[in-house]
Amino acid sequence: MDIPSILIDADVGVFDVDLVTGRSTVSPAWKTMIGLDPDAEILPQQEWLERIHPDDLPKVVAADEAMFSGEAERSKSTFRIRHKDGHYIWLQSNAGISARDASGMATRITGVHTNVTEEMERELANDEFVAMISHELRTPLTSVLGALKMANSGSLGELSGPIGNLLQLAQRNSNRLLHLVNELLDFKSLENGNLSYEMKALDAREVASDATHSMEGYLQDAQSIALIAPEGDENLKICADVNRLQQILANLLSNAAKFSPTQSEITLELSNVDDMLQFAVRDQGAGVPDELEGRMFQRFTQTNSGEKRKFKSTGLGLSICKRMTEDMNGKIGYFNNEDGGATFWVRFPKQQS
Repeated sequence: MDIPSILIDADVGVFDVDLVTGRSTVSPAWKTMIGLDPDAEILPQQEWLERIHPDDLPKVVAADEAMFSGEAERSKSTFRIRHKDGHYIWLQSNAGISARDASGMATRITGVHTNVTEEMERELANDEFVAMISHELRTPLTSVLGALKMANSGSLGELSGPIGNLLQLAQRNSNRLLHLVNELLDFKSLENGNLSYEMKALDAREVASDATHSMEGYLQDAQSIALIAPEGDENLKICADVNRLQQILANLLSNAAKFSPTQSEITLELSNVDDMLQFAVRDQGAGVPDELEGRMFQRFTQTNSGEKRKFKSTGLGLSICKRMTEDMNGKIGYFNNEDGGATFWVRFPKQQS
């Protein structure tokens, strides 16, 4: 294998696999990355299979299969491999098909492995730190929020106007802070593939009603939520995780409250759309700016323009909603209303029984 000198100088391991014969070759740098002598006589493919962490092998194989099937242009993955000294290092793989036969079948792949151990260790340390801080914050926040809700409910006695207003403000801000903490935890769970779902049949009317009632502490002064649902006894059932679905609706409703003016009405409408049930949240804000077209549900998406710049957030909420919705076989989207504001919707397949 003819290896460009620039890759050798950069300490990047190069590999080449003949898919017909099964033979493979690697560069000296590949060997030194895992602690072997650069001139060591090895069977690269066997060495790689014996050393890769068993928990990481499936995702590497899946990336290769996606490339071979045409779903992905290249095979990219990050995995752990056992060093000669016994510890694991992280390698990032980027491979492509370098030869095909007359029928178009791949016969050879070539790629590079880069040592990204330092980057991965920093990222994992950051993840652990964020998770620890988030968990430490969530427990006292939940307790404080519970006390504020009790006080604002009137169960502890009537409150004077100024004190009541202050406690209502404290409850709204505590809700927002808890919402941000939960977003960070959910984001990390989604990134690590640790988010689970308990799917079961749900009455969509009950879900929508519960969502509107749970939003009372998030509303600004004089804001209100109107629930619109089909009348009659029509079957309106979906299959979803009730807690995840309530989290999605809470995110959409809290965003609507945040971007709508005071003394405005937010609408949650439940309706049939083809063979799906749709929850649509309509706000009275300025609408989604053109600059966010196609990026609204990406991570860390926030507008840089005028009015909305004052609304601070993690930029993770809608991307989390998208992932959860799709994990539960649903769809999510939005559109700007002709008479102002925006409508964000989620849809789930309608259950027949």
